[in-house]
Amino acid sequence: MKRKRPRRSPGRDLLNLVWQAPLLALPIALFFLLTSGERLATFWQFYLISLVFGAASMLGVWFAQHFLTPPLVVRLADDRRGPWIIAGVHVAMALLFGVAGAIALHFTIMPQMLGSARAVLAVLAYFVLFGMLAVGVAVALSFYRKALARAGAERELQLARRIQESFLLSEFPKHPRLELYASNVSSKEVSGDFYDVVPVGDDVYLLAIADVSGKGVPAALLSSMLQASLRTQATSDVRVSAIMARINRLVCLRSPTGQFATFFLAAVSEGDLTLNFTNAGHNFPILFRAGGERRLLETGGLVVGMLEGATYAEESVALAPGDRLLLYTDGVTEAAREDHEMFGEERLMALVDSMPRELPARELVERVITGLREFLGEAEVGDDVTVMALRVAAAGVDPGQQPTRDGAR
Repeated sequence: MKRKRPRRSPGRDLLNLVWQAPLLALPIALFFLLTSGERLATFWQFYLISLVFGAASMLGVWFAQHFLTPPLVVRLADDRRGPWIIAGVHVAMALLFGVAGAIALHFTIMPQMLGSARAVLAVLAYFVLFGMLAVGVAVALSFYRKALARAGAERELQLARRIQESFLLSEFPKHPRLELYASNVSSKEVSGDFYDVVPVGDDVYLLAIADVSGKGVPAALLSSMLQASLRTQATSDVRVSAIMARINRLVCLRSPTGQFATFFLAAVSEGDLTLNFTNAGHNFPILFRAGGERRLLETGGLVVGMLEGATYAEESVALAPGDRLLLYTDGVTEAAREDHEMFGEERLMALVDSMPRELPARELVERVITGLREFLGEAEVGDDVTVMALRVAAAGVDPGQQPTRDGAR
């Protein structure tokens, strides 16, 4: 397991300042020596001044970073001026500590430090130079650290996406009478949607599709928990309504953040072509009958994770050769293009109706996703998109057989 990187402490940064300040003072002292035209023998005076100003300015930035900035970041989280205010605090602290350093020099080893107008102007030049230098170094180091952290986070998210993709089926069961296919398009590195096809007997499969509230890593974690819970309960003698109730109870107990999920679960039998299903607040799957009728699969109950004691109704539907079942998440129907018009259920139904009825499940899913992308144009997908299709083969027809362009065999 990767060890968590410790947070930088004020003490550690102060120790870094102790060795960084003498090094930074060298080029600054050399610069002022060359521009002043003084003899090389006076280099030590320029170095001493540079060291005091440099250390004092860096100390001011250190003080601002560790004691003034943290409460300001919280207070100004929603203020667009926040970064400018915080930068101003850093500059002010660098200059203030620089003034303290100049006064300390004047009353100790360099009484002539502030003895003339020219000396004061030189000190002001030092103030500006070291103040901006200290702030610039601090900003550069902060940016570098954040860039490293961001790169590490992106690598971890890419790994998480690959792991998540390994949990999503890419090879689906193939049988003479039933054909299945599904695809997921994530709007972020990881997805809050999931689908699964779980065998629970010789000819029975559980079909599942879910959409977790929220996005990113928290949604992906709950999605993985739902999928694992489903697979542990996938037995042939358990009703889908009972499985859903147990999953709901688990989410209520294990998700204190208030997350919930819409969930559709069905058991389909190839033997007698029956579909037993329950719907926990999910977008209603659409059953396209061979004769042209449509039916929405609505029976079920509350979304998963809302109420621990929730119960779920279950319904049985008889399938027939030529029927197609389309399951999807709201990332499909609620996708909106730049003029804010959404894809919508009617457009989705019309798209599927326009396809040849003998179209394989895989191509049906791919055409739905392609149609969605064409509708969006230049607009980005705002939510995870998951589409699953179940097709019942016509009598005597191989479900994997490709139709011709006009839909005829």
